[in-house]
Amino acid sequence: MGDTFQTIADRTATPEEAPRLARAVVDWLVTEGIVLAAAEPGWALGDDPAHPPGPHWQKAVDDARWGAPEGVAVYTERHVFYSNFHDGGPVAVTCPRCGAGVDSDDKATAALFSTAMDAWQATGEADIACPACAEPVPLTDWDWTDDHLAFVHLGFQFWNWPWLGEEFRARVAEFLPGHRTAFLPGKV
Repeated sequence: MGDTFQTIADRTATPEEAPRLARAVVDWLVTEGIVLAAAEPGWALGDDPAHPPGPHWQKAVDDARWGAPEGVAVYTERHVFYSNFHDGGPVAVTCPRCGAGVDSDDKATAALFSTAMDAWQATGEADIACPACAEPVPLTDWDWTDDHLAFVHLGFQFWNWPWLGEEFRARVAEFLPGHRTAFLPGKV
């Protein structure tokens, strides 16, 4: 059967602003009764503490009949989020400077991105020279098909929740003004 997750990730939050932005979103979720204030272990996959669902958790979802949610884990440090709910075709990566698409299944491109991913994991910074325009682009700025990957410092991961509503996701994004967000659903 497995566990599902839905992540709302802030693609542009800096390490310095991530805790402040996370607090604003969590405060709103608590005020709305969507989650409880205290994060506790056991409400998400693994040992990460997560906020248990609140009495009005259904405000966040399209159809509350399809599940009993677990917790919401909040990440405010460097983290890679992924989605495995894409169409199954090749995952394209698009340069935000020139708009050129790059096939991530190409061996040379995959090696280029793999090296950058390792550097970003170690240091929080990595640039990739676009194969089309040759401009260096931070790894975090590349656009992945169906938000397949997100390299971020802020993310909200909802474990085993029914499908999060589009209006709810938009409301969360309002607490991250001027930031690009990604929605990454998946299953483990």
